[in-house]
Parts: sequence; C-alpha cells; structure tokens
Amino acid sequence: MNDVFIYPNRSGEAEGWLIEVDAKEAERLAKHIKRYKLRAKFEVRVLEEEESGVWSQWDDGGHASSDGIAGGGIGCLDTRAPGMGRRLILPLGKKPEVDVDESTEDAYRIRRYLKGVPEGQDELIRESALPQESNIDFMDGIDYRKGCYVGQELTIRTHHTGVIRKRVLPVTLYGMDDPMPTVLEYDPEKSAGFVDGEAIPAETGIGRFEKRGRSAGKWLRGVGNLGLGLCRLEIMTDVQVQGGSSGYQEGDEFKLEWEVEGGGEGTVKVKAFVPPWHLTKQ
Repeated sequence: MNDVFIYPNRSGEAEGWLIEVDAKEAERLAKHIKRYKLRAKFEVRVLEEEESGVWSQWDDGGHASSDGIAGGGIGCLDTRAPGMGRRLILPLGKKPEVDVDESTEDAYRIRRYLKGVPEGQDELIRESALPQESNIDFMDGIDYRKGCYVGQELTIRTHHTGVIRKRVLPVTLYGMDDPMPTVLEYDPEKSAGFVDGEAIPAETGIGRFEKRGRSAGKWLRGVGNLGLGLCRLEIMTDVQVQGGSSGYQEGDEFKLEWEVEGGGEGTVKVKAFVPPWHLTKQ
C-alpha cells in the first residue's frame, strides 16, 4: 500500500513515532491507521507542510561526516541500497549541519534511479506493486516473522518458493537509430534528441523490438534518458529465474510506444540494467 520510513520521535509535545510517506498519500495512510486503531491509546496527526522538511545527505567521496541533525531533527541511515547516505527530518527552514554542497531534488532522484531504488506511489503503484518485485526484500523492508498484514500470504509464499519473475530495475532510454548503451548513465543531452522520460505515461508497456512475444515489463517513471521499469527478468536480463526458461539473448532490444497528446505516437528503445547490489542479496 505504501513505502514508509518510521522514526522514533522523542521530541515535541509527546513521545511517539514519525512516519514519512509519499506526501500525496499522507491523508489516506492516516485514515487507514485510524481505522485499525480500535481502543489503542494513541493519537494520529498529519504534519502540515510548514512543520518539517525531508533531506537526503550523501558523500560520493566516501569521507566520514557528522549526522547533520540540527536541533529538533531526527534521522537514520538510508539502507535501501549501498551509498544512499542518511535520511533527515528537520524543522522547516533548518538545513543539515554538514560541510557539503546543497543539491537539488532532481539530483537526488537521478541518484536514486541509478541505484535502482523506487520510492513513493508513483513508482510503487498502490495496491498493485508486490513487495519482492519492488525490491522491498532486497532493501530489508519485509519482516517474514510478522503476520496479519495486507498481502502477507502472497508475500510469504513468494519468499518460500523463491520464484520472482519481475523486479523494478534502472533503465535507460535511447533513440531508435542509436546503438544500444553498454553502461547506465544519466545524460540529459541524449534525451534531447528523442524524448524526456517525464513525457512517457506511467505503466506504458515494454515490448520486444522487431520480435513478437509476451510483454517484457512496464515503464514506471523517469527523467531525461533515465528511469525505472518493472522488468520481466527472464526476457530483459540474463538473470536466471528458478523454474523458468530464459528467453533473453545478448543483443535483444526493447521498446516503449505510447500515444502523444494531440495525436501521433511516441517510440523509444529501452534497456534494463541489474544493479550490482542485487547480486549480493540473492
């Protein structure tokens, strides 16, 4: 339903927990929690926009740094993927107390895409995304000893059978006449020649290029020539799926096709990459 960070909150008017969730989903999540509150003695409140800000702090140079938490702030290591850094919640108007350059939200998003980390319900489609297919297992976001939650039976069965045929992967876009890229990189100049990932409708199907066959996956979201896709592993990658027969061959190409507003059709090629950190989790 939602991907969240949960922080112990020992400051403010009372002891409690702070749940960070996709801003568009905050009211709905609060309503869901209240529905199952029953007689438990706690209050649920949605923070106003002017109360807090979310920061991500990282250092590509590998140097140690302080946690950056200012007065009244809380935070944690972001362990979803190697090198994601720290997650900080600070009172609005305050910034992390660290000696680093301030970047943009787009820079954070591009970095996240390069690592193959989906976030929020634009990329983890509400009531549709399955935990293992969304890499929640790789990101240590599933407690297999916890029972009685929405989707538990399917999640546990998938865990014990070990058969996961699709996963969210970083993908790169390239022109119909361009050579297939060999490395995953963000290059805004490349997108200028054909299309920006922002323009491709969410959940556009990924198909084989010049070949027939079943759907290879679907586009989730992107920026420039970079994005995330829910990819069928045995078709779009050389990952071996238990009990399946790989239909992938080196050099296979894939495409996205969609209707452009105002008429016409957009077409672009797409290539999936398996993040190295996936291999250490298998």
